[in-house]
Amino acid sequence: MNDKWHNLSSGAEAGAFSQTFWERHKREMESGEFWADRIKGLRGEPVERLRVAIENLPLPAAFKEAAVATRALIRECRKSKEPYDDQLALLYWLAAVYSFAIPFSSRLGEPGYNVLESVPGEVLKGLEFSYKQLGYEKLELLNKTDIKWLIASWGEPDAHSSLHELHQAVWKKYEDALIKERKEENTKFAKEMEALLREDIEPRPKKSAKALPQKQRKSKKRRRKSNTNWVNIAIAVAFLIYIIWNVVR
Repeated sequence: MNDKWHNLSSGAEAGAFSQTFWERHKREMESGEFWADRIKGLRGEPVERLRVAIENLPLPAAFKEAAVATRALIRECRKSKEPYDDQLALLYWLAAVYSFAIPFSSRLGEPGYNVLESVPGEVLKGLEFSYKQLGYEKLELLNKTDIKWLIASWGEPDAHSSLHELHQAVWKKYEDALIKERKEENTKFAKEMEALLREDIEPRPKKSAKALPQKQRKSKKRRRKSNTNWVNIAIAVAFLIYIIWNVVR
């Protein structure tokens, strides 16, 4: 399996990547070596900073850190009067891909990042766009200096848009897939809860209370009360899941 999001080529790879990606972050946080803290010590090393940032795409913070590192590389080139076309193209690509996501998916009822994470990087790299049609006004990752560099190198664009606006059909495809996945998860959970409820409330053969010692009778009453409480809680949870499922649907 690819260990870099931008190299993923299928939905299956994206799903497996997501699981290992968050497991890795959990381990880092537990060990006190989280990437966001580690990258702060790389301010004077833009190449290494860029590498760490790209390793952590598609996190929004990773896009921002990658842009910061790329700007530093461009400044170095400008200072030494060397060409920086490749670095500027990378900065623009980062800004374009970042514009594919939206803050919140109202259809899914979750952050737009969840949809972005489910899209294989190779799919995003394959989306067609150009500076002339995408422009810079709707690319939030770009700052004023970036825009000056772009205009100086590439001129003014013909229009301004975002990758999300240009490729809404692709976004909807992966959004629909996540909605379907969430429905299946909720349906499975609801069935499991239903089975547990049925198992708990199913009548069992009763033994005569008179044949039981006094301590056993008291213990049986306590268990019955505990079971009743558990059933009530389970019913409440199942009902809540049912409501959430219908809202998402």
